[in-house]
Amino acid sequence: MTDSPRRDEPTQRLDGGHSGYSGYSDPAYSGQPPYGLGPTEQLPTYPAYGYDQYGGGPPPGAPPPPEPPGTPRWLWIVAAIAVVTVIGLVIALVIVNSSQQQTVVAPVPTLAEPTVSSPPPTTTRRPTTTSRPAPTTTTAPSVPGGSATPGATETVTYTVGGEGRAINVTYVDDGGVLQTEFNVVLPWSKTVNLAQPAKQSASVTIINVGRQVNCSISIDGAQVQQRTGSGLTICSPIG
Repeated sequence: MTDSPRRDEPTQRLDGGHSGYSGYSDPAYSGQPPYGLGPTEQLPTYPAYGYDQYGGGPPPGAPPPPEPPGTPRWLWIVAAIAVVTVIGLVIALVIVNSSQQQTVVAPVPTLAEPTVSSPPPTTTRRPTTTSRPAPTTTTAPSVPGGSATPGATETVTYTVGGEGRAINVTYVDDGGVLQTEFNVVLPWSKTVNLAQPAKQSASVTIINVGRQVNCSISIDGAQVQQRTGSGLTICSPIG
């Protein structure tokens, strides 16, 4: 074990006391010139901490980015028309479903009886002779379209063919009164008795939507009118 020098002894120089020691030099670099001090270069600036240098805005002076294309006006118009159409279909379906509950028959209007006023009879008395008026014969005017017997009636049959339901059917009932039935299931028929000649008063009118219907009128078993249509269809022998 080697004793370490004590602190009170003087320190010895490694160069053996020779001054002017130039230091060790590598023979491989002995022919190169010594390095000098280079000029000071400015380092590039870095963004502050917490900011993305790639996600920032455009550099100063650059044109703004183009705006995204807006929604065309025709697309809004088509959307509005589609919404209105859907609302209309929903309303129509509600009306049709509610009208399919039952067939409503309009009440027959009451007809006021005509009031006949007759003047009081007058008697002329003569003192000597009494004159009697000669009897007169009154001929009833002939009804156009054929002779008619007072009080006689004819059997009229109305027929409406088709599918689904009609909004309403209006026809001439007994006594020449108009009768209306609503939400009528097709096919439909009705037989009434009308005063002669029935051709002048028989009539049936159908109101429906979408589908075609056909109507006919028969008097005493003989068909006198037939028609096909949609929307408003009228059957009348004189029209």
